[in-house]
Amino acid sequence: MKRMLIVSAVLSALVVPSALAADPVPADFKNAAKYCKALRESKGVEAFQTQWGKNANKKNAYGKCVSATAKAKAENREDAAEAKASADCKKQKADDPAKFAEAYKNLGQCVKASKTD
Repeated sequence: MKRMLIVSAVLSALVVPSALAADPVPADFKNAAKYCKALRESKGVEAFQTQWGKNANKKNAYGKCVSATAKAKAENREDAAEAKASADCKKQKADDPAKFAEAYKNLGQCVKASKTD
């Protein structure tokens, strides 16, 4: 009886930490496909398909996950680029207001020009 309790205690000690492990985060992965694969392995196929699948048999879950994650990463990159361009333009305007006024009508024009460079 004691042996059975010890074995069950050891098994529960091994199983509980894996059940409490956090899901992967998209920022930890370079591309969306690797993130979605890790997420599917972490959650289990059925839970993953329930979360992401949109058709009747939920077989499109992986593609939907990759697409949504890639779009979110692209939006984050664009937001970061715009924030950097805005900060650069504000610095240009503060450093030399006359030159800035000569080159651009307003801050928005500067940001737009900086993002295309």
